[in-house]
Amino acid sequence: MAITFDKMPSSRITSSTRFALTTASQSTAAFGAQTYQIRVATGNLVGSGVVYIKVGEAGGVTADSSSSPILGSNVVDYFCVTPGQKAAVSAEAAGGFVTISEMQ
Repeated sequence: MAITFDKMPSSRITSSTRFALTTASQSTAAFGAQTYQIRVATGNLVGSGVVYIKVGEAGGVTADSSSSPILGSNVVDYFCVTPGQKAAVSAEAAGGFVTISEMQ
């Protein structure tokens, strides 16, 4: 009996933004008109290895330790978004990076 694998669903990466992490919140540009999903990849986080991420309206979104989900070091995760929203990131300690890619 053969083992079969289902095809993995895929999306196109249309743009990416890389942030050098600090303790201050940094945000992306507003997502494009066809963006309904983003890919967030973290790497080489320092200290506690914690990055905060928040998705919200383009008027102002801030990532902080009190109300934002946490991602660890060397993690890739996907989030649903609405066109025109922004994502913001901040870290527990300065150092490391996070890349946010718009998926279509």
